[in-house]
Amino acid sequence: MEEPTTTTPPPKAEAPFPLTIRFTTSLPDLDLDIPLPSRTTIITLKSLIRAALPPSHSPNRLRLIYSGRLLPDASLLTTVLKPPPPPPPQADRKGKAPVQPTQRIYINCSIGDALSAEDLASEASSARAPSPAAPVAAPTTTAAQPRGFDRLLTSSFTPAEVGALRLQFMAVQASMHTPDTMPSPTTLRRMEDAWLDDNGSGGGVAEVEAAGGALDDLLWGHVMGFLWPLGALGWLGREDWAWSERRRMAVWSGVVLGMGFGLMRMMG
Repeated sequence: MEEPTTTTPPPKAEAPFPLTIRFTTSLPDLDLDIPLPSRTTIITLKSLIRAALPPSHSPNRLRLIYSGRLLPDASLLTTVLKPPPPPPPQADRKGKAPVQPTQRIYINCSIGDALSAEDLASEASSARAPSPAAPVAAPTTTAAQPRGFDRLLTSSFTPAEVGALRLQFMAVQASMHTPDTMPSPTTLRRMEDAWLDDNGSGGGVAEVEAAGGALDDLLWGHVMGFLWPLGALGWLGREDWAWSERRRMAVWSGVVLGMGFGLMRMMG
């Protein structure tokens, strides 16, 4: 009598990690799909990023930041990155499931000074080395962190590197704002926190920027329209392009508010 044979189910295929590398400079985002994240280390990821960079940036030092933490070179992707949740199943009226956009994992990449040929060769050798048997977890700290990019000082970033990163971030913001609509230093610190916490995906920075810019436009627009109506209206007639539409509306509101107070005083 033959004994029943038991078959073991095949191992579950590993889900790839769809990564989007967001640089601190004006370089465009880089999309990388890692098929085996449990066997890919951070230094291997750096090697893949370096191969896709233009020649002017490929020899430079790369530092990867995720959720405000510097990623160690020896760590596996599955130990330091949170995989994206699977998209919820949805069906339209015809019963066909629409194609859901892939939720990507955003990683910030800081480009530093140029590395020597020996450092580049050592990095390439480490990237080709087999994955560590015991995953190395990212270091954690319970101490209160400073605000903005100063939080990176608790990692291996030096004050000079943090200053260079802040200058790059300021240059990007200056290219998107006029001098009159540039966010305040407090708003910039909140934007830096959002950029680190949201891994550069843009959502948190946009929300902070929109909130800070709206408050600045409403406050200064009403003040100028109320206290300096003729000068503000004259500036609007000549240099209206220098102000956002929100600030222009606030100036008009301030002028109307000042006229209302004047009429009330005359009638009283």
